[in-house]
This record gives sequence, C-alpha cells and structure tokens, in this order.
Amino acid sequence: MKNKILCVILTAALAATLFGCGVYEGSDTAPEPIGAEAIGEEPGVSGAVSESLASETPNGGEKIFRYSELQEPTTLDPNKAKCILDNEVAHMTQECLVRNTAGKIEPGIAESWEISDDGLVYTFHLRDAKWSDGESIKAEDFVYGLQRLMDPATASEYAFIGEYVKNGAAVESGEKAPEELGIKAPDDKTVEITLDVATPYFLSLMGSSAQYSPIRKDIVEKYGNDFAATAEKNVYSGPFMITRTADGQIIFAKNPNYWNAGAIKLDGAELNCIAEGNTAVAMYESGELDFVKLPTETVVNYDDIDHEYMNGNEDYFYINEKSDNKILNNKNFRMALNYGLDRNTYIKLATDGVYSPCNALVMPLVSGAEKTYGEEYTVSSYPLDGDMARAQEFLKKAMEEEGFSDPSDIRVEITTTDAEASKKIAEVAQELWTQALGITITIRQVTYADIYGSVLPNGDYEIGYAGWGPDYSDPYTYLELFKSDSPYNYSNYENAEVDKCLNASRTETDAKKRMDLLNKAEQVILDDAALVPLQYRQQHYLLNDAFSGLNFYFCSINTDWTYADKAL
Repeated sequence: MKNKILCVILTAALAATLFGCGVYEGSDTAPEPIGAEAIGEEPGVSGAVSESLASETPNGGEKIFRYSELQEPTTLDPNKAKCILDNEVAHMTQECLVRNTAGKIEPGIAESWEISDDGLVYTFHLRDAKWSDGESIKAEDFVYGLQRLMDPATASEYAFIGEYVKNGAAVESGEKAPEELGIKAPDDKTVEITLDVATPYFLSLMGSSAQYSPIRKDIVEKYGNDFAATAEKNVYSGPFMITRTADGQIIFAKNPNYWNAGAIKLDGAELNCIAEGNTAVAMYESGELDFVKLPTETVVNYDDIDHEYMNGNEDYFYINEKSDNKILNNKNFRMALNYGLDRNTYIKLATDGVYSPCNALVMPLVSGAEKTYGEEYTVSSYPLDGDMARAQEFLKKAMEEEGFSDPSDIRVEITTTDAEASKKIAEVAQELWTQALGITITIRQVTYADIYGSVLPNGDYEIGYAGWGPDYSDPYTYLELFKSDSPYNYSNYENAEVDKCLNASRTETDAKKRMDLLNKAEQVILDDAALVPLQYRQQHYLLNDAFSGLNFYFCSINTDWTYADKAL
C-alpha cells in the first residue's frame, strides 16, 4: 500500500530543485519526537509477547489489528504526550475538536466552526458526543484540558504546543493563571479559542496533537497522580478504548460510545512493544503480527517491497557557530563542507540507499499557499553529487581568512550518539569530507539522552548529527530552528533577515505573501550554509494483505489505523 502520491511529489520536487533538508535521532531503536526537542531513549520491552487478548474486544475479536513498536508509550496522559508513539495512541483513544487524517481536516467533537476575519478567534460548535463511560462531552472538558496542559504544575514537556493560544506562554511560565488562557466555553456546546497571532495551520496542528484532547476534570481529581497510569484510570472520547496494559502490550477495543462508531471497522487492536526490530519482523513472518516497520538494514532483503511512506524526519549536521573552534564561524568553510559532500554517495554508503538525499531545510511535502511547498517554490542549493572544485575554492578562501596553510591542520569534531546507525553515518561523512577536503575529522559519541539533554542545548559540540520531525504541515516548523530566539536553535545561528522574515510571517494574513517570506528565510539560511542537510527518511513496512484503510502521515502521527479494516 505504498503512498505513491507522496513519493511522486517528493521525487518531482527533488528533480526540479535539487534540494532537500532538520530533532530526530538516527537510530532505529530511539523514540521518535513529534517535532521540537527530541526526548530521551525509553526502554523497550523484550521477550515473548503474551497471549492474545482479542477475546476482550467486542464481537468476539474477529477484526484485531496486531502491530509492534520498538518501545512503550512514555505516557497514556494526552496532556503529557511527548513522542510520536504517545501521540498515535492518543489519536486512537481521544477525539479533539477536529481530526487530522493524513493531512485532511475532518470534524471531530466539533461538527462545525467559524474563524474570524483576522484569523485569531476560532468558534467551535460541539455535536452530541459521549465519553466511553456514557457521560456527555462538554465544552468545559476542552477548556480544562488546555488549561491543564499549560499549567506549570502539570509539568508537560510539550506544553509549548499550546503557546499558539492567547497568553499561552505567560501561563506556561507561571506569569498568568491558567484561567487567563485564551479559551472559554460560553455554554456546554461552544468552545472559543483566541490565538496570539493568526496561525494558518492551527486546525492541522490541533487535529494531530494529543495535547489538545478534552480531559475530564472529575477523573483527574479522582486518580490524582495516577490519572491515566493504567487503562481503567481514564475515560476515552475517541474511536477506541484501552482495556489493558500489561506484559509489553496495549490492548484496544472499539469504543461503542464514539460519536462516529459506524465508521470504525476494527473490533480492536494489539500494540506489542518489542525492543528488537528483527524480532518483530520474525513475528510478522510467522503470522503473529499484521504490521511491522522494517529496520533500515533489513530493507535490502526485500527486493520488491512496495510499502513505504515519508515519515517527515529529516537528518542533518548542525554547525555550532559559537563553538570555540573558530573555523566553524567562517561561512566559506561551511560552504566547503556542503559542496564537498556527495550526498548521493553518502546515501548509498550510510543508508544502503534506503533514504533520499536532501540539500535544503524545508521538506517539499509540507503545505504551501495552495499546493505543496515543493510544488510552489524552489531554492538554490548545493548539488546532490557535490562539487569538489567549488568546495576547494571555498576551502582555500577559508584557509586564507583563518590563517591555515595545510588543510590537514583544520580539525573538526562530529558528535553523535553511540547507536550503530548514527556511528555509521558519522564515519561515512568523515571519510567523504577527508577525501574531498583533506581536513582532519574526529568522531565523539555520547548517549541519546545526553545529546538532546545537554550536548546540543548547551552548545557542547562542533558539528552535531541530529534531525527534526514536523509538528505540523508548514515550513515554519523547520525554519523556526534557525530563529535567533528559538529555544531549539542549537546551532546558535543568528541572521537579522531570517528573524525579520519569520516574525513577519507570524502576522501576515495573505497566504502567498506569508509563504514568500518563509521561502526567503529558507534561502538565506542555505546561502549562509547554516547546516549540512543529509536525508529524508522513508519508513518501509510489511502489512498483512487482509488489512486495508491504514493512513500514513509525516506530521505528529505516522501510523493511523483509525479507519482500517480487515477482510475476513
């Protein structure tokens, strides 16, 4: 069930523009951050999977979707979701005001809504919907949920996702009370949300972000710190309920009280948390699983696999422009790094050709003004095959400016994690740059938790391997990484023109003019060689032929089985 449309658009964009791309770790065993800052590595559950609990689902469990992930969700509390798996589980069990299905915005608990002319006020009208325990879902559940998200006492690592709402940042920092957040319920069937600035992608963001889920105050108060700790300590507004969490499994059953239950074909699902990817593949091959993501190194074993999707993750090298190693502050040297990297060769050596090379910042598949960004815009960037002659020219200028006579005297360090996949990527880049430029490159390895917990945030690196997964389908999600005041500007990059464009885009209501500003910002970042883009990630998978209707997306939710069906 290959997502051919995504692949065709991406291929066309690459061919037309010779560009490509932003934090996600290179290991196949690490949790995938939704976007923003990556999280620490969570322990997976190894060993045998317990006996199927399909009998716990309605209708005898005839249609059960069995799939695997490398780790367990970090939480079942929607307000505290902080990685893609957390988000995906909440997408199955909770319903926001709208639902984002592979980029298509559909009504959720809100059956209709209006947006003010200035794009700041969203008024949602709720349908008659019920929680899994039969209680009515009320507007106040959305107010409480968002206030709880932004309340510092909740300590949600992803509270920043609510900063779009008026006073969001002030509430998050404790400067204002949660009651001052820009959300209110005039009555039980109306939710009014006021934003700080017009945000064209707000519906898309809300429809794919677990943090915007309704939350029952009485349930939170009943269980306190144990809220959502286990299946029975929460109630569910979405298409499925969690009935059990044990032995490395999460068991889902269809929610009979879901407002759109007639559209749900599956009776339930089993999420099996299996730390070793090859173990999960073996279980699929033996018929114990219906869906499994292939570890990168195993893709070459399948000659004709036709199951893949773009998961939105882009990998690149940060360049710390405030490093003590002053050569990295030199634009000509950074240009030499970019022109001196043959990305096509890099992809073959580092990923066995599984990923796609990229040499820009914004993924072409994100939304533009009317079409995809890649269809509407091109950027001038570094050739995918590299240009060794130009690389040498830039290197020569940098050496003259910095007082070097021998390129081997230039020493730079690549920092990456201790994962084998990341180590391989660093070693391939080391070899290609050494051959092309003659500089001396060393590799430093740290833990996954350290690279995002201290190394990148504290600027304790020279060149750092990292990546980015988008929160929403808009160029801003990538570009904000290079805004001077962004907390995720780990490269310490500063450019007044970039800041000007990004700030202006926050208030520009004309879609085309706004997108022009974002495109200009991207071009300036590339002209400054502020990063070394590497690759777009494709996720390959195996799927039982009996199943249809799965959706795949590159923002916040990669695998969406809400509307899946099984042929009996």
